[in-house]
Amino acid sequence: MFSKKLTAVLVAVGVVASTSALFNQINIKGAFADTIKQNVVYSKETATAVSQDNAKLSDADNKEIKEKSLEALKKYLSISVDADKDLKYSSSIMNETTLIDEEAKEQKSLQEQYDKKEISVEEYNEEKAYIPQVVNELKNQVAKLKHGVITAKWIHKDGNMYTVEFNENTKEIESVQKALNMDDASRPKAKLTLSEEKLKNTAENFIKEHKLGDLQKPKCILVEDNDEFYQVFYQEESDSSKKVAIYIDSHTGKVTEFLTKSTASLIYDNMINLKK
Repeated sequence: MFSKKLTAVLVAVGVVASTSALFNQINIKGAFADTIKQNVVYSKETATAVSQDNAKLSDADNKEIKEKSLEALKKYLSISVDADKDLKYSSSIMNETTLIDEEAKEQKSLQEQYDKKEISVEEYNEEKAYIPQVVNELKNQVAKLKHGVITAKWIHKDGNMYTVEFNENTKEIESVQKALNMDDASRPKAKLTLSEEKLKNTAENFIKEHKLGDLQKPKCILVEDNDEFYQVFYQEESDSSKKVAIYIDSHTGKVTEFLTKSTASLIYDNMINLKK
């Protein structure tokens, strides 16, 4: 039912903005491959099934994150949601402590399902073994990031979903994203033919316009086609530690997401390691 390879691929290509949404999207009752993708490519049905917060922020932090995420959506994606009453906001934290708590919660839920005979013994055994595998993978990702992740999530009643991710320690933004809604009738059905040069120009212009990642002389280091979206990675010409990733919708040619700082470096490193 579940696959270690699938988890590695999803984390590597950045199916989630970084890694915080990965555990939230595990469907303990099954269909993992369908639900795991929803943070970047999803439908209205899967969007409404997103799990609740890993851990709650303090009132003060939640207010700060809510305000900053609204500002980020407007600034980077030209989305104004502050006056829209049809949006549902939530926030969560992912760090080693919350992952330990989440693992215990998921194991308890799994045990209850088995006791109620909602799942078979085969499903129970497989999922019982799989939960710690996912948690350990996420712990490794957090260790590589060298900080926890705060995620602000906005879900519209029409199915559109937006996320902004922050460094837990500094409250700096490391990712802004509009997920690709497969139920969006306004999104063209046909994939565009976008040359690598066009993708690079779009990404580089976005980086320069918003002064992302402190890149003074952006140098393209990787372009990946993931069917529904492209990933374009840049780094500072004289400093390989400074990276930015730009995600471009392959059906509209528009930027839908960016990663900076340790999140961009983590996803890039994961992708390169996956190619080996």
